[in-house]
Parts: sequence; structure tokens; C-alpha cells
Amino acid sequence: MRQLLALIGLMVFVPGLVAAAPFRLASQANVTSPCRPLTPDAPAGQRALHKLLAQRLGVDVLDCPVAGARGAADALVAGQVDMGLLDPASYGSVSDKVRAILTLRPKNGLIRSQIVTAVRASGSFKSLGDVRGHRLLFVSAAPYDRDQPRKALADQGAGPSFFSSETVASSADDALARLRKQDGDVVVMNADAWQRSCRGAKPQDQPCGDLRIIWNGRPRAERAFAVRQDMPAQLRYRIIGIFVAMHLEAPDAFKAVSAFAPASENFDASEAGALSPSRTIP
Repeated sequence: MRQLLALIGLMVFVPGLVAAAPFRLASQANVTSPCRPLTPDAPAGQRALHKLLAQRLGVDVLDCPVAGARGAADALVAGQVDMGLLDPASYGSVSDKVRAILTLRPKNGLIRSQIVTAVRASGSFKSLGDVRGHRLLFVSAAPYDRDQPRKALADQGAGPSFFSSETVASSADDALARLRKQDGDVVVMNADAWQRSCRGAKPQDQPCGDLRIIWNGRPRAERAFAVRQDMPAQLRYRIIGIFVAMHLEAPDAFKAVSAFAPASENFDASEAGALSPSRTIP
């Protein structure tokens, strides 16, 4: 992620990395209609958004009304728009042609951080499906340590009823100690907590060599802005850089483009499969 953000920052300030054709931004409407320039009586926030994009991309920006997320997905695949807002349902049918690039972070909310699930390496569990009906360990009751990992597991088909019990430990080290003592069968935690607990004093040290990761991933996003997979990487990084800084640089534009989720704080760059509806467990 740090390398991605560094590359994004470079692309934002390197001249010449812009598209020559107009940038076509999908907007939510009752029906899908052809792209067009904004009219002078368009809402101020929408005009601020188009002005910012035009200045930073160096091209005209067109408004492309689409009928919901499905309309945005269809328009993306047809090459009628360059970016649109999708949800998991609309993404599923076009996942081989588009990729998510931006999600929104709720105010005072949690980022979609990487989640790790691990078991004892000496056991027979190889996947999430193998731990159905077994005992789950959380590292604490904090939302970052319980609510978010729980959502990530539920997205994969392992909701609360999937496990025989749930125990909240006092810390990551306590949870791993309980796992090793067989006071639980699988532990779930954020990847940063796993790295802290499993980082040795020397490169060759393997404090968690007796454990095995059986699944890692992020909670699925509820919505994400997506582009076609054939969009040049330079343009994609440039768009991400504009949106990630938008809440600071152009608050009115940010308010307009995030109106579908008004309690949002800022945009985050996302992984390509942030909307993937696929599950590891049937």
C-alpha cells in the first residue's frame, strides 16, 4: 500500500500523464442517457467536482447519467463512461472487465484493513471451510479487533453461527497463547497485529512457525468507484490521487461525489477486487 501511494503521488505531479479524450464520469439518475457537459444550472458541488477533474486531468469532463449501479456497470463495459459507482451485485457480472479503484471511509469509522485467520500448524485445518463448528478467538472487543474481522469472515460465508463459540481474548498475544493451548481452534485478527506478534528479533526467527494462516483478506466494500481494466495505469493512478486528496483540496467537490454516503470522511485507494461477491465457503 505504501508503494502504491508513493506511485500515486508521483503520477499526480508528473506532467503529460493525461488523457486526450474527455473524461466521462457516471452520475446517478433515473434513466441512462448520453454524456454531456454540465449545464450552468448544475448543482454547485457537481460543478466544483468537474472543475477540479478538468484542471487536474487537463481534459474536458462530461456528465454521464446512468440508472443506478447496474447502469454504471453496463456503461463501463460498453465503453460509454470512464468511471462509475458500483456495488457487489452490479460488479459480479462485469468483474472480468472492470476494477475497483476507490472506496469511502466513514467518519470515525474503520478502514478496510487486511484480516488474518490462523490455526495450529499441527492440526488438519487447511481452509475456512474446515473450521466450521469450531471455536473462534478474537484478540479484543474493540471494533477494529472484533467487528471488522467478523464482517470479513461473514463476507466469506463464515457468520457468527458458523462457529461453535466466540471468545474475546485480552490481546493478540493472549489470543495466540490460547490457540496454542487449544483453548480455541482458530484466531482472527488484523494483519498488523499478526505481524507485531509474529515478528522475531532476527530475520530468521519465526515466532509463529507453529501456526498456519488459512485465509486472509479484507471486508468487502459496500460500494466502490470502478474503471475499465483497460484504462492506462498512469491515468488510473492520477485519478486515485485526485480523489484521495479531494476532501482536503476541494470539500464541495468531495461532498458532491460522496453524497450517496454522506457520513464519509475521505476516499481510500482500494484493491481491484474490493467488490468481489465470491466466497471461499458455500
